[in-house]
Amino acid sequence: KPFENEIKEWEEKLIMLQEIIDEWLKVQATWLYLEPIFSSPDIMAQMPEEGRRFNAVDKNWRDIMKAVTQDRHVLAVLEIDKILERLKKSNELLELILKGLNEYLEKKRLYFPRFFFLSNDELLEILSETKDPTRVQPHLKKCFEGIATLKFTDIMDITHMNSSEG
Repeated sequence: KPFENEIKEWEEKLIMLQEIIDEWLKVQATWLYLEPIFSSPDIMAQMPEEGRRFNAVDKNWRDIMKAVTQDRHVLAVLEIDKILERLKKSNELLELILKGLNEYLEKKRLYFPRFFFLSNDELLEILSETKDPTRVQPHLKKCFEGIATLKFTDIMDITHMNSSEG
């Protein structure tokens, strides 16, 4: 039993490290999905509460990444102040953001039922670019069976609808 205490310390460190990495991977995956969505001013304006939450997560995530790059040894992560709690809090906020985002998309679909033909990502692409009506072009066929493209004037008025048959 000469090494028992040292082994227990290592076991605790490794268990803590595993918990941190598990939370880290969840935050990272969700942050990577949401970051391009919430970098759109249109989405931020339409979803201010979720935007505020995302900004809090974003700041926390960037702060953690900055601390991690200071010392790239894996055990150094254990020394970052309250990292596990911060990652867990970020995951809680990200879940609330995703819930709010899904409710927002559902509301848009109920308002315009043809949006049910689009995936969440496709719908978000349209909604995040409300100033650019040409962004709907790739999704027209899914929403309207007979319309393939729209023709726009210089001031973005629609002048023609074209079918895929010409």
